[in-house]
Amino acid sequence: MPLSKNEIISRISPSSKYRKSRIIVTPLLDPKDQIGTSGIDLRLGKQFILFKSHLQGSLKPERIGSTIGEIFKYQEERVIGMNKALVLHPNQFVLGSSLEYIGLPTNLEARIDGRSSWARIGLLIATATTVHPGFQGVVTLELSNHGSIPIELYPGLKIAYMTFEEIIGKYPHRAKSKYDYSIGPRYSKISDDKGLKKFRPK
Repeated sequence: MPLSKNEIISRISPSSKYRKSRIIVTPLLDPKDQIGTSGIDLRLGKQFILFKSHLQGSLKPERIGSTIGEIFKYQEERVIGMNKALVLHPNQFVLGSSLEYIGLPTNLEARIDGRSSWARIGLLIATATTVHPGFQGVVTLELSNHGSIPIELYPGLKIAYMTFEEIIGKYPHRAKSKYDYSIGPRYSKISDDKGLKKFRPK
C-alpha cells in the first residue's frame, strides 16, 4: 500500500520513530510544495549524458560497459549551471538525474513517474520506474522530447513524482546494485547482464 503524505513526512524526519527505516531525500528545497498527497516531486539536477548524434554506427550491448569504454564514443557528459538551460529538441533523448539524493530503507521501494504537465507538451520521463529497497543515490531519468517543438530544461524544475510502497514480509539481504551511490546520471551497464554474450549474434 502506498505511503500517505503524513507517513512520508514522518519517515523523512530525522527525529521520527522510523530512524532505522527512514527515507532520505536531500536537498528537499521546499517540503510544503514538493510533498504531495502520496509522494514527493523530484527536481531536475545539473548533470546530463547526451548522445553524439553526428556519429554513425550501432551500439552493441556487450561492448558498452564502462570497463570497455565503447559507450564514450557515442555519449558524453554535460553539466548545466544554475539559471542555464538545456534545449531538448524533438526526437532527442538525454539522460538526466534527480537533484535529490535518495536513500531507501530495506522495507520500502519507490516508484518514479513522469508528471502529466510535462507529458502534455511532449516530454516523457521514461525512467526505469522501480527504485529497489536499500537504494542510495540520485535517480537517473531518461528524458525524451516526443513533441514537435524544442523544450527548455533547467536545473531545479519539478520533473518527476516519487511514491513509496512498503514491502510485506522480511526483505532478503540485498547485494550492492551496479547503480548505487550515484551522484549524477550513470552510463548503461547492460554489458554486465549475465548471459548477454551467450545470446548475441555470431
